[in-house]
Amino acid sequence: MKTTRALVLDLDGTLIDSSDGVVDAVNYSLRMMEQPEQPPERIKSYIGFPLSQMYPVFTDASVDQLCHHFQVMAARTMVSLTEALPGADDTLRLLKSNGLKLAVATTKIRVHVDGIIAKLGWDVLFDALVGGDEVTRVKPAPEAFKLALNRLEIDADEAIAVGDTINDVNAAKAVPMTVIAVNSPYGGRDQLLAAQPDHFIESITELPRLLKEQSLTVWRRS
Repeated sequence: MKTTRALVLDLDGTLIDSSDGVVDAVNYSLRMMEQPEQPPERIKSYIGFPLSQMYPVFTDASVDQLCHHFQVMAARTMVSLTEALPGADDTLRLLKSNGLKLAVATTKIRVHVDGIIAKLGWDVLFDALVGGDEVTRVKPAPEAFKLALNRLEIDADEAIAVGDTINDVNAAKAVPMTVIAVNSPYGGRDQLLAAQPDHFIESITELPRLLKEQSLTVWRRS
């Protein structure tokens, strides 16, 4: 493995909490299709997974129509209801100050990614962004990670993927890339560990220490 020059990070559950916006948009779409609303915790367990994977669990209604209604509501509230996870901002700034290139690869559509990154003041931190609508197949397919690497002009063995779901782990392995799993605020710890990531951390705040202690990067700070 070459010296790590970049990190390609998932967004939801790894760096941000957009669960309020997701719950609002999902239940709005279900109401519009005259389907029963779902409890917030059940919806949150699917955050980070494609909508096409979630909706059939809730209803037999048209996934395409549900997704349309989801995006209508998400356009109104997704960015405003999203917050950074505790410690994410300081962690990203520390990583950037140590010379790492940073990218996002997510299932969220690009317009929401851009809005969230701008809202949080992270424009200056990320060198590349990839939304779910920019690839043919979202995670667990490897396309989002591969596109991020292409935009970074970085080889796969010079980068590490970071995410909080089995989709992130499986997508990274399919590239292949080294992958660090982060315990998700939305649950699924056992599934995540069963996917056998290369490393596991409880919080994004543990990432700099792991990179330094495992000699995964050339760390500039003491």
